[in-house]
Amino acid sequence: MKPRRCKHSTDFDLFLEFPATKTHLAELLGVSRSTLCTWENIAFWRIESFRNAYPKAHDGSIDRESPLSPYQAWVLSRVGRIMAQVRRSERVKGYILKNPNDFSRYRYQQAFQQLQIKKRA
Repeated sequence: MKPRRCKHSTDFDLFLEFPATKTHLAELLGVSRSTLCTWENIAFWRIESFRNAYPKAHDGSIDRESPLSPYQAWVLSRVGRIMAQVRRSERVKGYILKNPNDFSRYRYQQAFQQLQIKKRA
C-alpha cells in the first residue's frame, strides 16, 4: 500500500451525514482510492452489516458501485485505524473476526448518539 497522505487521518471515527463515493472517502481518510478499496473488500467479506448496507440492484445483486453510507464510511475509518496499528491485512481480518461487535451497526449508532450529545453540550 502507498503511504498515507495524512498520518493521523484514521485516528478518530469518521461520521458523515451523507453517502460518499469511494474517491471522496479516500480523500477524507488521506489514502489512495486503491487502499480504500482494499479496506472495503476486507469489510465486505467479513462484516455482514457492512455488506447488507449496500443497495440492491433490480436483479437482487449487491450494487458495490453505489456511494457508501455513513455507517459504511465509519466502518472503513475503523478498518483503516486497525490497519495503521497492525500493518498487515491478515491481522486486520483476524481482528474483525474476533471482534465483530466493534463494527456493528449498534456500535455505530451508540457512537453517533454520543457525538450528537457532545455537540449539544
